[in-house]
Amino acid sequence: MFRGLGVRTRILAIALIPSLTLLVVGVGAAGYLVTEANTAEDWAAEHQQAIPSTRELLEAAQHERHLTLALLSGDSAVAPALSGARLRLDVALRGLVDAYEGIRDVDEARLRDDVAEFTALMETLTAVRSGIDATALSPADAYLFYNRMLDVIPAGTEVAERTAPDAAIAVRIATGLRLFKASEAMARSTALGALYLDTDATPAIPGEEYIRQIGFYHTEIAALGLELDGAEGQHLQALTVSTAWKQLTSMESAIAARATASLATTSNTSAPSVRSEIAAPLPLSTPEWLSAAAEVNRGLTDAWTAHNRASQKLAEDTAAAAARKSALLGGGVLVVSILAFLVAVAIANRIIRRLKRLRRQTLALADERLPDMMRRLREGDSIDPAAESPALDYGRDEIGQVARAFQHAHSAAVAAAVAEAHTREGVKTVFLNIAHRSQVVAHRQLEILDEAERQQEDPILLDTLFRLDHLATRERRNAENLIILGGGKPGRQWRNPVPLVDVIRSAIGETLDYARVRVARLPEAHVVGTVVADLIHVLAELVDNATSFSPPQSRVEVTANVVGRGVAIEIGDRGMGLAPADRDAMNAMLSNPPDFGVAALSADSRMGLFVVARLAARQGISVRLSESDYGGTLAVVLVPTALLADEFLGAPTPSAGADPQPAHVLPPAAATATEPAKSAQANASSENSATIQPPALPQKGPHPNSGASIERMADGRPALPRRTRQRPLPRHATQPVQKPATTAPTPRSAEHARDLMSAIETGTRRGRRSTVVPDEQEG
Repeated sequence: MFRGLGVRTRILAIALIPSLTLLVVGVGAAGYLVTEANTAEDWAAEHQQAIPSTRELLEAAQHERHLTLALLSGDSAVAPALSGARLRLDVALRGLVDAYEGIRDVDEARLRDDVAEFTALMETLTAVRSGIDATALSPADAYLFYNRMLDVIPAGTEVAERTAPDAAIAVRIATGLRLFKASEAMARSTALGALYLDTDATPAIPGEEYIRQIGFYHTEIAALGLELDGAEGQHLQALTVSTAWKQLTSMESAIAARATASLATTSNTSAPSVRSEIAAPLPLSTPEWLSAAAEVNRGLTDAWTAHNRASQKLAEDTAAAAARKSALLGGGVLVVSILAFLVAVAIANRIIRRLKRLRRQTLALADERLPDMMRRLREGDSIDPAAESPALDYGRDEIGQVARAFQHAHSAAVAAAVAEAHTREGVKTVFLNIAHRSQVVAHRQLEILDEAERQQEDPILLDTLFRLDHLATRERRNAENLIILGGGKPGRQWRNPVPLVDVIRSAIGETLDYARVRVARLPEAHVVGTVVADLIHVLAELVDNATSFSPPQSRVEVTANVVGRGVAIEIGDRGMGLAPADRDAMNAMLSNPPDFGVAALSADSRMGLFVVARLAARQGISVRLSESDYGGTLAVVLVPTALLADEFLGAPTPSAGADPQPAHVLPPAAATATEPAKSAQANASSENSATIQPPALPQKGPHPNSGASIERMADGRPALPRRTRQRPLPRHATQPVQKPATTAPTPRSAEHARDLMSAIETGTRRGRRSTVVPDEQEG
């Protein structure tokens, strides 16, 4: 999956994936916290707005309950006030339902079924009121109904307590709930007190409920006055020492005594002390009592409202602070993630820069320093492996270890290359020594053959000697090939410029099938002496290739022309040609010869072309192969102007390429070539042309031991002899007639020598055919 990714991408991915994960988690958590905080803030704000509606409902329900219980206890004077109280309660209920709808829009899950309970109570309220008006509902049932209506408010407060954003707010909400219950207990006790004012009637609700309610709220208010701090605590403490509180307390004590007495009367009606307690006068009149109770109730309600407002404001501020903190947390996570990514990018860039620098240095070692060192080794320079090994200091981390591994590998390669160079130098020295020894032996063979040719007059033996001479010449060329491949230079050298025509003819003369080669008109050009030997070698190899890889009856054309960059020599055959891929490979080798070795010659055994490439590269000669007009191969040798003697460059010389007429043809009787000679010629023609070396330029001279005029080569070897007829002896002479003095022969050209050799070969073939046919007839 990650195979195609680079190091930079992988490092960034390693840092980016955790950073993105942290970013997603952090931003998600921060977003969630911000949302929750905003919801809590909105919840607190909506509760803050619902406080007036809640207080109105509380006061309206308490007032209607008080009037209802008074009506049910027989006080018909409260009927008009009860109608107004009912209308007030209906309005308060609708206002609270609207307020709760706003809270439901903020968070419906927190309200549970409070609104549904309100709706059900509103539907039941109509039936309850009808029962009250028809006196079908007892005071106890009416009391319980209104109590259950007001119990919905503490239920909502408990929900707010459970969902408070922190513990402090939850404690304050719980304290507010205690204030609410204390205020409700005081209101309930006031509503119950009216039942005990009539001493003649039995109370519909037992006195224990009254005593429990007044005891509960007195205890809670006293405790809350001590627990609450600040203005809230001071308000409760001031309320408990107020005149209304004292009047209400004394009135409640008297009513409680009556309620207790009524309980005792119910259990024992004959007790006189109980009767006296019931008939005891009250400390306050009913209006004074109700006024004091209303003042205390209003003080408790104010304390609950103020506390609730403070709690909701605290919850709102806390939620806003939590939202800000969450937003800052999310922003911090985002900043940390971005910083982590930037740090990862910086680290990745630093690592990438180090890797790029390491790559540049290693590529410089592989592409520049190591090839330069190998070139100096090939040139014979002394190399110190320690000096050639650079110091790649990249620290002690993994990249530094890789750099040291590269350095170690380079040092090992340098040491191996130096050792191999020393080995190759030793092998080359032995190689050149053997080649020079072979060359000395070949030269010695040619000297012995020259001497034998000068002393021999028998044409058959001369033909054998000439073939041996040609084989010795090829052996000398093979030795020179080895010297060239070993990096040395052949021993043959010329100091003065040599005509191009002589160079070409000398190269053709070193070819076994020289009779098939036709030379066209050649320009008047001279080759500098230092290039003659190598150029003869190149041309001889190419001509030998042309004759070896073309049909025996076909010709090989050699032409030369002066071009803008020098002299172009073309050698074309009429063979099968080369495949385009092979020709391109050979041209590549000719233009850029590889280093000599087993690898260079393992794929192709044409060592002659390799020698041609080495010689051409050394002298600056261009050699290129192409397809000839006859489908064969055309070799173009471009001798640059720098290798030509300018003073000799001129018009072309007469052609030597016309079919020669044999000037001298041996008679059939003299042409007695044997089958070994024929086999030797066949073997010579089938040898690889890349192993042939040209002879020296021909000269003419007399044979010292016979009457034959023999063409002489520049290196002293004789060409085919031209025999001269002796004078007949006199009829009566007893002594043989002395041979006339031999005069210097007329100079003969190379074309003449070639034509003479062709004539001898033709006569030999004719003589062989004339001697073989009779034998076949006899058989």
